[in-house]
Amino acid sequence: MEKQDQLLMKKQNKNLVLEIIKSHSPISRMEIAKITGMSPTTITRIVSELQLQGFVRETELVTSGVGRKAVLLDVCGDVLYTIGVEIDKSVIKIGIVNYTGKMVVWENVSRVQSEKYEETLEKVTNHTNNLIRLNKIPSQKILGMAVGLPGLIDYQNGIVKVSDQLKWNNASLADDLKKRIGYEVIIDNELKMEIVAEYFFGMAKDSQNAVLVGIGSGIGSAIILNGEIYRGESNNAGEIGHTVIDPTGNVCSCGKVGCLATYISEGAIVLSARNVKDIQTVDDVFQAYRDGESWAINIMDRVSTYMALAISNILCLYNPEVIILSGNTIRKFPEIKEAIERKCDLYIWEPLKEKVKILYSNFRDQGVVLGAAIQAQNTLLDLE
Repeated sequence: MEKQDQLLMKKQNKNLVLEIIKSHSPISRMEIAKITGMSPTTITRIVSELQLQGFVRETELVTSGVGRKAVLLDVCGDVLYTIGVEIDKSVIKIGIVNYTGKMVVWENVSRVQSEKYEETLEKVTNHTNNLIRLNKIPSQKILGMAVGLPGLIDYQNGIVKVSDQLKWNNASLADDLKKRIGYEVIIDNELKMEIVAEYFFGMAKDSQNAVLVGIGSGIGSAIILNGEIYRGESNNAGEIGHTVIDPTGNVCSCGKVGCLATYISEGAIVLSARNVKDIQTVDDVFQAYRDGESWAINIMDRVSTYMALAISNILCLYNPEVIILSGNTIRKFPEIKEAIERKCDLYIWEPLKEKVKILYSNFRDQGVVLGAAIQAQNTLLDLE
């Protein structure tokens, strides 16, 4: 075996051991040897290196059982930090997450829709620097930043191709932020970031195949197949907002007619409502529904129908173990859950019905930020 191959293998083994300690902690050296098939001597050497680098520590806990008590290992949360950011139409969310995935600090910053690109970058930079300073996080422990935002994202080159919600085109977001903030920056579509949080800590934790559907200012989905994000050819897999559901329907901003987004996005709900009543926001429609106004009940009934159809179509295409629903509409209007489930029961093809679980995200509005920070860790951490 060449020296280069040996080094690579050592690195892979080290990563594997660290992953096992992280996901099974507290765990003994003996158990790690069993899981990996490596010799106890190799495990002891790797663990010593990880302890020296600050990733792993021995805990007070000891295994119960007969014979000699084994010392258990755990990972150190404060060995490194990553910054997760979500940029949406009217809000910027920033969180700093430690190595174990704990959100150490969190802030919401308001954003106006007319805000210029540079202004948004300045806000992200200034508020992030403030959070780091106020919470006394050593800058050398910060691995990097990841940003989730709506739109078509070239994540490999760090470019926002098109974001309808933010009105950005061909923006070199990763480079522009890196110049200002000084850390490595990666970017991706916000739902792809959010499904990472679901996969590591949330509703998809025990699944290899999962789909997250986000319903709010737009509608989209993110897909994990065999434990990996499924991106498609240009990172647009899951963009269900532009699937046509009625070729004689509403005109979409993309230029086509009858796109799903024109029926169930917040903007579409408001437009439908304005045919009946002078309302300002989607919250007014939800309130009218609660007040028993028949026009609002009809609109939300139609929304739940189209959501159930979208879920049914995703199931036929990808056959996931779980479908997770998230986003503002689900959060602000939980009444819709029952209607969606009832209609899914009508529309979903029988062979798929008994296997799939329809679940709801538990992250409230922190999923994108947490997922982004975890993705930054997964992408930027390079163990020597």
